[in-house]
Amino acid sequence: MLTPPAEVRPVARPSYRTPSRKPPEHHISPVTFTLLTVAPAVLAIVALRPR
Repeated sequence: MLTPPAEVRPVARPSYRTPSRKPPEHHISPVTFTLLTVAPAVLAIVALRPR
């Protein structure tokens, strides 16, 4: 008598490379953005004010 065929199960493939981590997203803080946009204007006002 023939034996019934064995149940075929999917086999996990080996990982040749470890999964790379997602690079962190770089967001500029609101404080830094405000300082970088306001500082040139303040310096221009100080430098160009009449004496």
